[in-house]
Amino acid sequence: MSTWDALAKTAEATRRLNRAITGRRIPDESLEEIAQVVESLAARFESGTERNKLDDMLTRPHLAAIYAGQHTPLDLQAGGEIEFDPFSIAGGNLHPASIGLSFIKESDEKVSCTGIIDPMFAGPPERVHGGVQALIIDEVMGALNRMRGRQAYTANLKVDYRGPAPLGVPVTFTAWVHNTEGRKITLMGLGDGPEGRFMEAQGLFIEREDQPEGAPPAP
Repeated sequence: MSTWDALAKTAEATRRLNRAITGRRIPDESLEEIAQVVESLAARFESGTERNKLDDMLTRPHLAAIYAGQHTPLDLQAGGEIEFDPFSIAGGNLHPASIGLSFIKESDEKVSCTGIIDPMFAGPPERVHGGVQALIIDEVMGALNRMRGRQAYTANLKVDYRGPAPLGVPVTFTAWVHNTEGRKITLMGLGDGPEGRFMEAQGLFIEREDQPEGAPPAP
């Protein structure tokens, strides 16, 4: 793929259509029109060459370094935006179903994410799906590991839901380093909205051992 610009544009258009279908009352004849057009496009393009996410991520130099097992912290000032994974479902601008969140460096050991979650991600009426909340805090924690230059995989994620997470208004997810013991990284997380805290979390991540420069990507 020569450029990601076209994919970013297509992904955003798809997200806009998703929001319209899930959030608007659309006449049946219009829905039939949408289905016909989408089916036609899918039939046209689904036979194309398959993409591999690792290959996609290796086009980003700092991601390639991390996937080669190298310790490469991001050179960011507090307030800088973190590119965690442009292909991810929480914050990836190249994902057609992305929630559309961004991750911000608060300090060398803390990351936050503030955004508005569309009603298409509802569980019970007027509340963010609990699984979506877990997905988001896991990615905020992942962004924290990425910012610190570590490739670490989720071993355990414990989420306590303290109240309803609201849709359509600004909410903030925060993660910070609680403890590091060898390759074990324990992170803590919170979710807050206009009416207070709705979620607390703790994650255990296992870090890959650093590899020499030039090592092949992780499997």
